[in-house]
Amino acid sequence: MNAEPARAAAQASILAELRTGAVRVAGGAEHLPEHLPELGARELIVATGADRIRFLHGIVTGNVAGTPVGGGGRSALLTPKGHVVADMRIFVRADQVWIVVAPGLAAPTASALSRYAIMDDFAAAPRAGFASIAVLGPAAAERLAAVGLPPGELAGQPLWSHADLRADPNNQLWLVRARELGAEGYWVAGDAAAVAAVDGRLAAAGVPALDGALAEVARIAAGEPKTGAEITADYFPMEVGLDGAIDYSKGCYLGQEPIVRIRDRGHINWRLVGLEVEGPDDPAPGDTLESDVKARAGRVTSAARAPGGAGVALALAHVSVPDGSAVRIRHGDQVISARVRAAAS
Repeated sequence: MNAEPARAAAQASILAELRTGAVRVAGGAEHLPEHLPELGARELIVATGADRIRFLHGIVTGNVAGTPVGGGGRSALLTPKGHVVADMRIFVRADQVWIVVAPGLAAPTASALSRYAIMDDFAAAPRAGFASIAVLGPAAAERLAAVGLPPGELAGQPLWSHADLRADPNNQLWLVRARELGAEGYWVAGDAAAVAAVDGRLAAAGVPALDGALAEVARIAAGEPKTGAEITADYFPMEVGLDGAIDYSKGCYLGQEPIVRIRDRGHINWRLVGLEVEGPDDPAPGDTLESDVKARAGRVTSAARAPGGAGVALALAHVSVPDGSAVRIRHGDQVISARVRAAAS
């Protein structure tokens, strides 16, 4: 077996562990390949003040007021016109609210939240030194228990539930029941040294690492939107796969009016879809889509090639383009054929 097939087989084996065992994925930019510094990284905002729950509930799309201590959920901060400023995971603690956002967004998001807190007892600031890894797959709890971090009751709690764990007498870790890359598992977060120590124990126990390129393949295959690729200020949250971040039953929040108007009219212009790419050529973000249904059918937002050669991509396609239909991707002077599939994240 020569080098390239052997490498592809090894990568395919690691991806298979995501479905059948467990893998570990870096959550801080310092652990990632230089060409993919944003993939998997997370930043933390700490919100404090007596009005933190009420204030956040009235600003973001999710149900913060209805989330118990130890619970969490997905949410979004929108512009007044309903476009996405930040995709968030919000976690309620006894005396704080922790908000996890994509890399580079902690400072601007904390600043944006604070600007709306005119008469509120509320403050938000990025947490320096925050580090995390993800342990994903059906055996994630077992692998964590084997290195001294059993999830315990957290394993039976809803997604985005969280708890503090004592790694050793000097280091406390934060464990979150999470889902990403199409698999459930856990985030392990805290001080960089403590998280690195856990990562080292997992590696020594034989839990393989999913590098940036493989994680991107898994993300695209799972149809999960990423900030800066699918999630931008140009679209409504429902168009980029963030419908689940919206609580349609709650009261007012920033950007609610256009969101409710779109819901009541039952119409959006774009939707996030997956593309099964045919042939050996790869599309690139920004490539345009054409179809027999609509000439200007959308654009590619992410693309990768799985081990073994299958091309996968995500795109924002016009809602008139149905699942299962053929599309043509304009990649420079090339035309690449692909087929549309639903991108359920």
